[in-house]
Amino acid sequence: MSHRKSYEISLRMWRWRPACVLGWVLSGCIGFAMASAPADWTGAELLYEFEADGESVEQLALSPEGTHMAIAVSGRLEVRDLPFAEPRLRLGGHRSPEVDRPLPVTGLAFSPDGEMLASTSWNPGVAADASLKLWDMNSGELFQALAGGQGCREVAFAADGASVWAACGSDVQRYMLGTGRIAERAKRFPAELQHEPEAKAASDALPMPRQGPDHALALSADGRQLAWAGKPMTFPFALVRLWQAGEGASTVKLLEDYLSLDVPEVSDTRDPVAQARELYGLKEFNPVTSETVSQRMLDSGNIEIDLMLDNLKDDSVRALLYRLHFTAQSDGRWNLTQVGRQQQCWRGPTEPDEWTVRLCL
Repeated sequence: MSHRKSYEISLRMWRWRPACVLGWVLSGCIGFAMASAPADWTGAELLYEFEADGESVEQLALSPEGTHMAIAVSGRLEVRDLPFAEPRLRLGGHRSPEVDRPLPVTGLAFSPDGEMLASTSWNPGVAADASLKLWDMNSGELFQALAGGQGCREVAFAADGASVWAACGSDVQRYMLGTGRIAERAKRFPAELQHEPEAKAASDALPMPRQGPDHALALSADGRQLAWAGKPMTFPFALVRLWQAGEGASTVKLLEDYLSLDVPEVSDTRDPVAQARELYGLKEFNPVTSETVSQRMLDSGNIEIDLMLDNLKDDSVRALLYRLHFTAQSDGRWNLTQVGRQQQCWRGPTEPDEWTVRLCL
């Protein structure tokens, strides 16, 4: 697979649900019931995979409505829109006047309404400007800075969204939003907010032992999907992988509702992403049009790639979405076997955000 930075985060998640989020240390999840039947992670299917431009993904968080992902990579904190993980907000993160670099993020949690993101930081021997920060998800602005430089680890919003729990310093505090007042203290993080064992057990059972240790995990509300982040030894960047428990759980149907295109006469390749970009990607840079690439491993062992060109400089076609299916060959190469296309239109006959195979007006 390619390790090009140009698609450092490219991802498709069509049916994310509210998720519990964990990292090296626990982050937060409120009011989500786990699936009653145990999931079979030994037979899990790898649905999606994307690269993060950094050595380590410190934290992942999914918004309750499943439309946004927060990600902390090497101290950098940003929010991306799903399903294509397009950049939405770049947040200021945590810093200290003592060092000229961002501090590691130890916890992330969305509020129950998805309007706010809480982040925490702790770095031994270095005092942060604020160890607990609350971010406005509409503007990306810092809403509140709390806990000073004492250092915080776990974080989770209360069920009503009016306060946030954080393990800062030597104990655990519940901070009221707005006033920043500490309404409650505890010796331990509330047990009902801790879901680390379920996610860790799922990660340990995954059928890819060489992917290395996990750095951050996010488990879906129904307990059937797991987002895994780590850095396999053979990869230059950290990876995030999405797994589906059980059999036949793929949410992707090959070329359904796509206009079938003639398959180009190309040689087998060791880099399907590079071949997809060469065939259907941007031919020359322009500051308006964006290119997004995502790759999925199917349960058959083959690869499916989506390449989207958005905000095209065209009077009728707004965006193009190509889907390419590659079949594994015995020599380790990949053969392009199917290509399909959808499009979005500026003026109809469909709504601007609707994918279609019909001609644009």
